[in-house]
Amino acid sequence: MGVFQNNLMGAAAAAASAGGGGFYDHQIANSVRFTGSGRLTRTAGTPTNIDKFTISFWVKRSDVTAQNNLVFGDTDNINYQMLRFSSTEKLELHEQRGGGDSNGLRTVNQVFRDPSAWMHVVWVYDSGNSTEADREIFYVNGTRLTDVEGWDGGYPAQNRDSVFNQSGATQVIGGASAYYGNHLDGYMAEVVFNDGQAYAASNYGETKNGVWIPKDPSGLTFGDNGFYLNFASSGDLGNDVSGNNNDFSLTSIAAHDQMLDSPTFNSDSNGGNYCTFNPLNKGSYSVLSEGNLVAGSNTSADGTYPSGNMAFKTGKWYWEHLVGASFNDNYPSSTFIDISAPQSHAITNGLPWAIRYYGGGGTILAGSGNAVANMGTITIVNTGVATYGANDLISWYIDIDNKKAWIAKNGTIPNSGNPATGANPQVTWTGNPIITHGGMLRVGYTLTLNAGQDGTFAGAKTAQGNSDDTGYGNFYYAPPTGFLAMCAGNLPTADAVDPAQTDDDYPQKLFTALAYSGGTTGHVTGFKPDWVWVKARSTSQSHGLFDSTSGTTKILNSDATNAEATSSGLTAFNTDGYDMGTYYNQGANTYASWSWRANGGTTSSNATGDITSTVQVDPSGGFSIVKYTGESATRTVGHGLSATPNMIIVKALNNTYNWAVFTTKTGASEVLYLNSHGATQTGAGTLWGGSTAPTASVFSVGDGSETGKSVPYIAYCFANVEGYIKSGSYAANGNADGTFVYTGFRPAWVMIKAIDTGAEWTIYDDKRDTYNESDHILQADLADAERTDLDKIDILSNGFKCLSTGGRTNQSGKNYIYLAFASNPFKYATAR
Repeated sequence: MGVFQNNLMGAAAAAASAGGGGFYDHQIANSVRFTGSGRLTRTAGTPTNIDKFTISFWVKRSDVTAQNNLVFGDTDNINYQMLRFSSTEKLELHEQRGGGDSNGLRTVNQVFRDPSAWMHVVWVYDSGNSTEADREIFYVNGTRLTDVEGWDGGYPAQNRDSVFNQSGATQVIGGASAYYGNHLDGYMAEVVFNDGQAYAASNYGETKNGVWIPKDPSGLTFGDNGFYLNFASSGDLGNDVSGNNNDFSLTSIAAHDQMLDSPTFNSDSNGGNYCTFNPLNKGSYSVLSEGNLVAGSNTSADGTYPSGNMAFKTGKWYWEHLVGASFNDNYPSSTFIDISAPQSHAITNGLPWAIRYYGGGGTILAGSGNAVANMGTITIVNTGVATYGANDLISWYIDIDNKKAWIAKNGTIPNSGNPATGANPQVTWTGNPIITHGGMLRVGYTLTLNAGQDGTFAGAKTAQGNSDDTGYGNFYYAPPTGFLAMCAGNLPTADAVDPAQTDDDYPQKLFTALAYSGGTTGHVTGFKPDWVWVKARSTSQSHGLFDSTSGTTKILNSDATNAEATSSGLTAFNTDGYDMGTYYNQGANTYASWSWRANGGTTSSNATGDITSTVQVDPSGGFSIVKYTGESATRTVGHGLSATPNMIIVKALNNTYNWAVFTTKTGASEVLYLNSHGATQTGAGTLWGGSTAPTASVFSVGDGSETGKSVPYIAYCFANVEGYIKSGSYAANGNADGTFVYTGFRPAWVMIKAIDTGAEWTIYDDKRDTYNESDHILQADLADAERTDLDKIDILSNGFKCLSTGGRTNQSGKNYIYLAFASNPFKYATAR
């Protein structure tokens, strides 16, 4: 699967290492890795209340396609309750009573297949409750799940005894009994069981600046059977710290399965969520195990190339790869990957490598073609590079800021290389790639990653306890000064939008999507919006675009070339939202709206370019509304952003010209039209100032009607901001197991357009689809009602994944551009 994009990092400064380290008031330091056979087991005592309990835990899935049992209670292999992820990726409670009587499932009708982040799950059992719907409750990340299919009337009968909390029941965490199998493949942290209590999710977590974070559970009431597993002791991972001493025994779990991977991070020791291999970006030939830290292959064909699930455009990074016990001259190869490169391999292989180090002759090679499209000029120095073989440990030192890399075998960097001083690198480049780790594999050969979470390499080594400058990680060799572990605590996020650095300007205070029914005047966005884009869902009706620079009731239609008109649409930009008039508020219809914040309607004059513009810019520095009057000649216009825009959308206000769209991918000699599903148009030099690309201060316009005639224009400009805005591109693989696109945040809104074939501008958001799959689409160039029968995507903690083969998102061999806005930076995101 390919991962393709441009310029992940906006010009907004990245947060310092461990920025926001005090964000999590309660720290979770450790987790346990379950590898598909391990489990924790105890025999329950006499319960405080057999009919009432709550269990809370954090989980990070590794295999999102297999059945993964989470919590299991069994009395005799005939009567049991089991909470699990099904083989269809749904959360299910499977219950059996009396060897066939009252068998059933309660299924949450959403899929959970994001393996790159943690999620918080709460199961409440309260059969004595007089309200039927409150007898069994599920929460994920603090949200009560209501789209649940039931059995036996939908909910447990009143006062129906539980199985999990029966005296003598076998209680299992991370699996089921040996009889039922299908244990968890993933990680669990902070497992809390409260016997006799029906607690809400708010007892275990809270929302802070838009992020669901854990609360200290130690003060809760545990009851007689209650327990609290924090996995703090590697020698006693089943230890109950609730005070009850309801300890668990371990099966197929070793001391080395205590992990530093965690849902939280701090500023000095806990790095939080760590990088692994990415099962959504590995190709079908790759086989991952040990919590996605060991990569192998199921074929002897040309090697597979799984990539990491974290990527970096700036900074200095360190990771370790352990070569497996089997080895030949070419496999396994240790690689780093540019995830912004267009795909050049089939779905079976995964993403190709940019730089490859392999044992035969101790050789370092550069990739070719699309794999190195953004690497620029690559220089390889092989002098003194060592051969490696089975059980050798390879260290990578990547200095992205200075475009250098060093590779060590068993702690020794050849040719007197010194990452700390920058001396004698093995690899240099001149371009702007987005780097992650990877491997090149064939059947029988493995590569084990340590990004800092497991210094034992799944028990193959004795951990040496070396951390990075921040105190993160457990590495075999000490990272040089300035080189960091690949983990959430170190992930760059622009200070301007970092939820730990600002209470006012984090992504959910700058952009939001709404889904609403007509007939209500006021709409709450949580901030004062400056650009509101609204569309009827249930009927055909033109898109309505309103901005505070032009003023209320002034409307443009993205699906038409109409000049700006006066409408009974938006009537007020309010402190906490907007008021909508009748046209986009008819009682019989449903609607979607998308709102962006800029500068509260306060504009300023920008004389940076040849043409003085009227500008307002959002607090991130990545989005601006620009108004100017063209001069029928090549001119520059100040955009007001803090960086070079990656996408610009321009519309003439008093004429029926097309909506012109510039993107970094298509360049200044080509143009797309927002009101058309056509492919990129060439010969656009008259539009973009004689094929002149924008700069950090201005964009260029010519005498083309779409951008530069002597009429007024409005321009919406977007620069990439780490953790909030991403305009990029990707090449499609044409497979239902589709292209994965890394954005560095969990998207709230994505608009996708094919550039070399005709296809609509397709829009997804997280309010019309509050869970995956995301299949409710509106199209910017069409007035049509919403559709659900076209291309689907999954919205993930670190990007999105195409799930269809259609031309709107994933037609084989075609190239696409996209614009995305964040719900949360990946640094803080939970799995969806």
